[in-house]
Amino acid sequence: MKKLAVVLTLPLALGLAACDTLGVPKLDVSGNILGTKPSGTVRLTLRGTTVNGWQTPVLDQINIPTFNPEKSAYAISLPEKPSDGAYELLAYADTGATANRYDEGEARTQVTGKVFIYAKDGLGDKSAKDCLNVKAGWSLCDTATMKVDQSGTPFDYDMTW
Repeated sequence: MKKLAVVLTLPLALGLAACDTLGVPKLDVSGNILGTKPSGTVRLTLRGTTVNGWQTPVLDQINIPTFNPEKSAYAISLPEKPSDGAYELLAYADTGATANRYDEGEARTQVTGKVFIYAKDGLGDKSAKDCLNVKAGWSLCDTATMKVDQSGTPFDYDMTW
């Protein structure tokens, strides 16, 4: 009888995990944090930023726990209903000045020149030809070329210390 209960509850648990109900990330963004880790507790943050003069309305941070800090691998779920705008994903070594919040001066991953753009209804002509014309949802944009690298999740995104 116990084996039957385990067999019947396993699909439910896996289904809940896939939906982020049990705290397991949906793998919207995953990758590695390369290089030598600085001292301090490694945290991830998604913070509002600007792209070509377009600023995210709420320049706030969303703290995201690392998936496996010992192996420098991570997997996260992006917010489901963020404000339209551009966001920078970075890892940092939290030194405790402001606990659980990235503060300028704390060791962080290098600037990649890429930002995540969220546009609930798309932006511009929605063609994904550049960062000002993106499809609805999440897109990864190269700020140097203003080209969209990818529209829609999942994203493979490595960072370097």
